[in-house]
This record gives sequence, C-alpha cells and structure tokens, in this order.
Amino acid sequence: MNINYSSLVTQITPTISISRLDEGSKEVGKKLMKSQPWLTIVGIAIGSLLIDVSQSHATVDITLGESKAVSSQLRYAYSQPSELLETLQKQEQKISCQATGKSSQPVHWQTWINRGVALQQHKQYRQSIVCFDRAIALESHSEQAWYRRGIAFSYLRQYDRAAFSYQQAIDLNDSEPTSWYNKGNAYKHLGNYPQAISAYQEAIAIKPNFHSAYYQLGKVFSKIGQFDRAIAAYQSATYINPDRDRAWYSLGSLLHRLKRYDEAIVVYQKALKYNPDQHQAWYNLGNIHLKQKNFTEAVFAYQSAVKLKPDYDLAWNNHGAALEALKQNKAALQSYSRALQANPNYEKALNNRRRLLTLVDETNNAVLYNTLNSK
Repeated sequence: MNINYSSLVTQITPTISISRLDEGSKEVGKKLMKSQPWLTIVGIAIGSLLIDVSQSHATVDITLGESKAVSSQLRYAYSQPSELLETLQKQEQKISCQATGKSSQPVHWQTWINRGVALQQHKQYRQSIVCFDRAIALESHSEQAWYRRGIAFSYLRQYDRAAFSYQQAIDLNDSEPTSWYNKGNAYKHLGNYPQAISAYQEAIAIKPNFHSAYYQLGKVFSKIGQFDRAIAAYQSATYINPDRDRAWYSLGSLLHRLKRYDEAIVVYQKALKYNPDQHQAWYNLGNIHLKQKNFTEAVFAYQSAVKLKPDYDLAWNNHGAALEALKQNKAALQSYSRALQANPNYEKALNNRRRLLTLVDETNNAVLYNTLNSK
C-alpha cells in the first residue's frame, strides 16, 4: 500500500503562539514590579518632589519610565532600614488618589504622579489614572503624567485612550523613542497598521538600535502581507540583539510560511540555540523535515517538542506519521494513541490510528495465511 505521509499530519504550516497580550508583556510586568516601589513610596512620604523623569529602555510591549529621583534625589542613608521598610509598608496601604479636604494642604501635582506610579506597581491601573488626571489638571504640560496614563490604559486594553495619552506625551517631547514605540503598540492592537508602522519608524529614527521596535515592525509588516519588509525588520532585530529568540522564531515562521524551508531550518536552529525550550520551534522544525522526507530528523524534532509539552497532540500525531514513514508501525500506533490521550476528539489522529490498525491486521493475516499454506 502506498501512503502519502503528508496527508497524515496536521498543520504543516508554522504554528505561532498568539496571546491576548504580545510576547514580552509578562516580562514588562515583572520589570514594573521590580522597579523599587519602596523608593516611590519614600517620594510620597517626604512630600512634594519636582522630578525630571527619564523613560527607560523599552521592552517588547509596554515600555515604562523610571524616575531620576531614584538615582538623584532619593539617595538617603538610613540608620534603621527595617523600621523604614515597616513605615513604608504602612504608607503603601494608604495610597489614595482622593482629593484632600478644604482645610488640608493642597497636594502637589508631582505627588499625584508618584502615587499613580506606586498604584501601577501594584497593578491598580484604574485608580492610578485618577492620580494622573489630578496631576494633569494641575500641570497639563507634564509629559510623565500623560505617558504613565498611557501605560495604565494599555494594561487595561483601552488602546484608543492609550494612544491619545502617548500622543500628548509626544506633543510635549517628541524625542523620546519609548513614547513613539508604545503609541505604535496601541495602534497595532487597534488594527490601525499604517499609524503603528509610522510610530515604530519614528522610534527607530530616534533610537536606531531599538530592537523591540524592529521586532514589532516585523510583526505588523507580516500581518499586512509585506513579507520582504517584515523579513528585513526581523533581521534587523536579530542583528541588534542576537540572543532575542522570539525574533528568530518569528523570522523562521515567516520563512516557513513562504516555503523557504532551508532558510527556515537555519533560523529555527538559531532560535533553539538561544532558547532550547521553545516547543513550537521544535514542532515547526519537525514539520519542515517531514515535508522534505527527512523522517529521522523529523522524529527527533517531534520528540523534543513532546518532551517539553507532553500533551502536544499535534506533535504526537506528526511524530506518528514520521515513524510510520520509517516503517516503525508499532511505535507510530503508540504516538497516535498519545495524541488521542491528549485530545480524544482529534479526528486526524483517530483516523490515522484506525487505518494503521487495519493495515497491521491485514499484514499479520497475510503472514499467517502464507505460513499455513507453506506447511
């Protein structure tokens, strides 16, 4: 029986992980939580501070700014740090964006910003917006307040409001690349790709080694079908930051999609060099090897994928197809069964297993018939 093994597999085209937030958003959240929140609380506790904010280098999705007060105005030497931290923890619980009473001393606009930043560090984004709005009401030309307001709306996925806030920050200071970058991210989420491209390009013009902007630019170009420009953008991202495995993976997926298989193999291997735990890269690499009838290499790639993700039903099914191509039918049956254990409704694996069982039975019966007739 001649079997077309390509008909046994599922999703030969590259698989790309898509989440509600872009890759890197968790990294951004961690960075936010690690940005020394107690120093911000000190700023709130000691009163009104006029702080010139320098926005930090960008990560992938939302880029956050860090106050120069951390390095300049808040260099204090405390004799009893444990007592300080206890005091700061108590202050932290009292952070509020409520306006003070008539008899109370007015709150300075920078203090409202400090409170908003502290609330963001505790993921209280809606409440932080109240603080930034109060700061803006007192000082409408505060780039920091508008920028941080954009960050809050980005985390709340209110991207139209985020884009507006970033634009206000840009109007006050158009030389800050992270404002342009985050504006690009907001427009990307809104599906306004021309505006997103323009914003990313502005960020890169200001900061030519902005690898995250190149990476996002590649994603947008890929989405709108401008593949040559997408490839160039991904290549720039990997050139600037070679150990950025996601950029390598996205480039490999695009080359795979364009059926430039030999190039895709090299790029996937680069991605796996920097992050061997990318199960999807192993799976896609296996698909290319299977397509090129390099069955042994395909088996190895699929084994690597399921080792990292034991319930990866697609990889188990295609692993079975590769084994079947190598005439290892018993092992192939086990792989199809593992695919069905992970996903009992997986029709492709069910059909493959049923067909192979029938083939094995026919072979065994033929052997038995020939053995009996030869006696």
